[in-house]
Amino acid sequence: MTTLNSLGSADPEPAEVADASLAMADYDAKGGDLASALDWLAVAVQFRALTEEYREKKVAWEVSLGRRKGASSPLRACSRGFGRRGRRG
Repeated sequence: MTTLNSLGSADPEPAEVADASLAMADYDAKGGDLASALDWLAVAVQFRALTEEYREKKVAWEVSLGRRKGASSPLRACSRGFGRRGRRG
C-alpha cells in the first residue's frame, strides 16, 4: 500500500497519488473525521475511478454527515476560486 511517506518522487505517478489519498481517507474516517475522509476521496477520484468499496464508503460517510449526494465539500468550494497555480482568477 502506498502512503504519503512512500511516494517515490516529487512527481509521483497518478496511481501512487490515488493510493495515498485512499489511505488518508481511511485513516481520517477511522479517526472520526468523515469530512476530511470525503475530501481525500475527492482527491483520489481525480486520478482514477473509485472502486465499489470506496463508492459504498463515500455514501456511508455522506449519510453519517447528513450530506446530500453530490453536495459540494468545503475543500472543493474553496478551490473553485483559484487557477492552476493557486491564484485567484
